[in-house]
Amino acid sequence: LSSLSNSLCFGDMLSFTLTAFVELMDHGIVSWDTFSVAFIKKIASFVNKSAMDISILQRSLAILESMVLNSHDLYQKVAQEITIGQLIPHLQGSDQEIQTYTIAVINALFLKAPDDRRQEMANILAQKQLRSIILTHVIRAQRAINNEMAHQLYVLQVLTFNLLEDRMMTKMDPQDQAQRDIIFELRRIAFDAESEPNNSSGSMEKRKSMYTRDYKKLGFINHVNPAMDFTQTPPGMLALDNMLYFAKHHQDAYIRVSLWPLLRLTCFLLNFHAKLTKTGGLPLDE
Repeated sequence: LSSLSNSLCFGDMLSFTLTAFVELMDHGIVSWDTFSVAFIKKIASFVNKSAMDISILQRSLAILESMVLNSHDLYQKVAQEITIGQLIPHLQGSDQEIQTYTIAVINALFLKAPDDRRQEMANILAQKQLRSIILTHVIRAQRAINNEMAHQLYVLQVLTFNLLEDRMMTKMDPQDQAQRDIIFELRRIAFDAESEPNNSSGSMEKRKSMYTRDYKKLGFINHVNPAMDFTQTPPGMLALDNMLYFAKHHQDAYIRVSLWPLLRLTCFLLNFHAKLTKTGGLPLDE
């Protein structure tokens, strides 16, 4: 360990030393809490370098993942040395094993982070366009996804979806005007292009009848007071969040599918996904 910390190992010798270290620690003979900050910094430096031997990088990522998962103190120290921005480039390479270990490190940091830190990490992942990078360089790459990569992607999905549990279990307040305005906005985006010209001149009763018809088309069960549809949990307010995002960011597609019972489909898919991934719980080991 002193040889590693003091940069006395290079090339193949460094790779062999890291391999021996990983195998030794797998036996559980030595506690992870015995390692110095200098050693952690050295392992992290192998990951942070832009050009590093594949075998050294792979073993360094494996060591960091184990440090985070096996010791709270080491999690804090590793989190200070490694940033999401430094890990992202390893996902953009062509080596699937390196990509797998990189996602495993991200998952480990996510899993051990305090609740407030998890949301911060999720925001960083979004800013770094992690989803797009994984789609481009992992899922759509010209090769099959191995079992371990599939598992790590599943773990990442569960951990990020768990952040939505609060919204999923939050009921709408039918008296909250701001929330009611969002529902009205969903109707307006979907149907006002065809109905607005007659809207201003019609009577109040005609407008109410038109709104009821529109909410029914959108899949609301309570056509008179659509806010009541979001009082069932799950999916609670998460269903409203998803519909609003769809309407705002994919308006043409939203208008096209507005003739389908969109709210019911949204609720069904969210509930199905929540049951499938057991939202709020830890990812399965296998």
